[in-house]
Amino acid sequence: MVEKYYLREEQHYELKAYCDTKNVDFCSTPFSEYEVDLLEKCEVPFFKVASMDINNFQLLNYLADRGKPVILSTGMATLSEVDRALEILAKKGCKEMALLHCISIYPPAYEDINLNNITMMQKTFGVPVGFSDHTIGFSIPLASVALGSCIIEKHFTTDKNLPGWDHEISADPHEMAIICKESSNIAKSMGSFVKVVSKAEQEKKLKFRRSAVFAKDLKAGHVLTSNDLTSKRPGTGISPDLIDQLIGRKLTVDIEEDMLVKWDYIK
Repeated sequence: MVEKYYLREEQHYELKAYCDTKNVDFCSTPFSEYEVDLLEKCEVPFFKVASMDINNFQLLNYLADRGKPVILSTGMATLSEVDRALEILAKKGCKEMALLHCISIYPPAYEDINLNNITMMQKTFGVPVGFSDHTIGFSIPLASVALGSCIIEKHFTTDKNLPGWDHEISADPHEMAIICKESSNIAKSMGSFVKVVSKAEQEKKLKFRRSAVFAKDLKAGHVLTSNDLTSKRPGTGISPDLIDQLIGRKLTVDIEEDMLVKWDYIK
């Protein structure tokens, strides 16, 4: 099956040309120095290192010498192995590196996925971290975005029933469209760690929050009690959190039920 389906050299050039027409960055994963040179001829913008080669220092050094960004998949690797691979790339002058959290099982059990490793590796290594996904469906890669995943690697197929070992865990066109669209929406919605009340919310406050109002008809000279006051929408008057400051004050005018409380009405 490998012999039948592996990409021939000329097919790399064909795919590169097609990607250029679609404004898509073409890349492939090299497994040898010869394949690195082939991808150089294809002018790939970065290199991807498969999990199986994280301890292949000869290949890592050869890649780093090319002076391009490297995406390093971390399936089957210990933290010390990840650290060593990053160190080798950096010593060779690789300035842009990213990791992919990966579980090299097809598909992995949910309890083995450990998406929190994305956040952990971001803090541990200080580089961007993405997710190489081998789960079925699209919920787990989308969840990874909420944890800061900046790259999603997902196998793709036009038909999950095709022969081969990874079509079942691959995304079909419908699923891939969901991953692309919703991951972008999730990333936009993450925002910052600063609590901000937007302009649109500020305007909503006037309609949805409450104001202090009189609960009954009252005469001028009446001293206000808690039973005389309540709060109702809209929020264009005195805020309900100031009602305690109104109790014990004397009315200067006659009042009708449901009138907004105004400071001019009391002394």
